[in-house]
Amino acid sequence: MTVKPKFDGEVRPSTYQDLLATDSRPAPALLGETTVDFGLEPVPASNYTSRAFFEKEIEKVWLKTWQYVCREEHVPEPGDTYVYDLLDKTAIVTRQPDGSLKAMQNVCLHRGRKLVTSGGCKQQFRCPYHGFTWNTDGSFRENPFGWDFPQIDPKRFSLPELRLETWAGFVFINFDPAATPLKEQMWPLTEHLEHWRIEDCTMVAHVGKIAHANWKACAEAFLESHHVYTTHPQINGTNAFESTQYDVLSDHVTRFISPVAVTSAFHPKLDDEQRVALLFGRAGMRMDSQAEVVLGPGQTARAYAAENARRELAAATGFDFEGAGDAEVTDGIAYDFFPSFHLWGGYRDKICYRFRPWEMDHEKTLLEVMLFRIAPKDGPKPPPAAFNMLGEDDPWSGAAELGFLAGVYDQDQSNMAPVQAGLRALGETGVVQFSRYQEIRCRNLHRMVAEYMKR
Repeated sequence: MTVKPKFDGEVRPSTYQDLLATDSRPAPALLGETTVDFGLEPVPASNYTSRAFFEKEIEKVWLKTWQYVCREEHVPEPGDTYVYDLLDKTAIVTRQPDGSLKAMQNVCLHRGRKLVTSGGCKQQFRCPYHGFTWNTDGSFRENPFGWDFPQIDPKRFSLPELRLETWAGFVFINFDPAATPLKEQMWPLTEHLEHWRIEDCTMVAHVGKIAHANWKACAEAFLESHHVYTTHPQINGTNAFESTQYDVLSDHVTRFISPVAVTSAFHPKLDDEQRVALLFGRAGMRMDSQAEVVLGPGQTARAYAAENARRELAAATGFDFEGAGDAEVTDGIAYDFFPSFHLWGGYRDKICYRFRPWEMDHEKTLLEVMLFRIAPKDGPKPPPAAFNMLGEDDPWSGAAELGFLAGVYDQDQSNMAPVQAGLRALGETGVVQFSRYQEIRCRNLHRMVAEYMKR
């Protein structure tokens, strides 16, 4: 029989900070709470369904914000090239002979053909249509029919350059030459992730799949944790989602911290910490699911999971994690950088999400999941994982590289198309209601879209 929560719908449950106070090892100050009140105004359903609204988003949001493209490891040598497509824009990122990176418009300036269709090491960018050729620094190299183009000045016929900046091996571009510097907008995400050794990480998985929903509806599926209650019921025994902390750290950066290895008050009460630890392991939640569970006298499942995680991390990487707080090696610490880059913190595998509207369709999104892991201290960093693009009918559970998370994403995506259908059914006058606290990150997403729309 299900036990009712210890609180009613009018009272906030115990907070994440309450839980941290009971941990066996203290958490760093950067996990402190930063609360904001954005009120209770509803959001028009048409923000997800209107073609006109979407087209304005393209102009005002997508072409004015920083977009994560690739890792520096994708382009390690001079001439190495990465192609990135966003809506009706296409860019090439190329390693230069001096080791720097450049981003350029990926369009032949003769007849407009897409210049480069796939990545790899290039000596030049030669258009397959008529042979117009550019050097890898974007300068014009050759026109086989130059005698017939007196209007073209080779010195002024370079590929248009785009803003490119990097952080911790992540490569970002911006189509707005006047954009605020990347690191300035990303703070404090940058500082927090550097604490958790992001620069020592390597990409161990990269999987994508199309969702039939607006990009905001897809992003919102990962901006709050109380959907765990019904979407991921198998996690309720080891995730106290109702105590998740939600932070607005800046206009462009928000976060939630969801406690694990503790039982939700919405789950049948588990008084036996041994059973909680066993359930945690069987669910594959950030510890060896095959490990024998033996708790010490008075030890909680959470403390046991943290101890086990510190030991596994040290063995896998060669680094010392004895000083890491329980929260840093167990909990889900999820950041997002407006509009479409999500990166998890902590010392364990760092989940990364990227959302892109697909094929200029306001009701279709490319959802990508990447996993980053601290590489072993001794030895070269492994190359990034190859991209696995799932077909429309392929389940996430077929992506073995995602481990137990693969099945979780099948559950997440099961909501997306029905949400979009419901939003359409609400019509032009319908609205969406967000909570004051648990959905504050969703509110901030729409707040920032509105801010950019006004610029």
